[in-house]
Amino acid sequence: MNGLYEFDLTVFRAINVGLHHSWLNPIFAVFSYFGLGIVIGSACLLFLLSKSTRHFVIPLILADAVSGWVVADGLKFLIPRDRPSNLSWAIAQEPHRLSSFPSGHTTTAFAIATMLVFLTRNTKYRTLGYLSYLIAALIGFSRIYRGVHWPTDVLAGACFGIATSCALYLVLPQFRTKRVRPA
Repeated sequence: MNGLYEFDLTVFRAINVGLHHSWLNPIFAVFSYFGLGIVIGSACLLFLLSKSTRHFVIPLILADAVSGWVVADGLKFLIPRDRPSNLSWAIAQEPHRLSSFPSGHTTTAFAIATMLVFLTRNTKYRTLGYLSYLIAALIGFSRIYRGVHWPTDVLAGACFGIATSCALYLVLPQFRTKRVRPA
């Protein structure tokens, strides 16, 4: 475990302190904000605007809710871990609550990205699915940059988010039946 803690400290310091610039603060604040479950869930409602994507909404909202409320918040309750913002040299840019492990923002962002990839593959919207992984990665990175999560919190959140959507996609076959027009 000592090696893992050293990894966390080294990477956290490199991102939170080493990359800190005042002009980056608002950029990563926006990405962090995008990672809130309520923001992601609300953004999923935009798929209601097109008849060809309306069937995306329920699986995306379900992925958001299960990954955020059940998985991330459940694990935070079970696994108490101090946040890196408690370090004297950390640059914490937002208040925190609950445990640090895993990053809930990252968990929900990767759950949505994974579900989008499943829902959009072999469709004209497939690029959106892959682009969502880039956004999810930036959300995770923002959590380290803003000083509220350890790198392993973010990596675990990504894994839990991906696993949650994979499980939902496998368990709920109705998500696999509707298809958007092929590209």
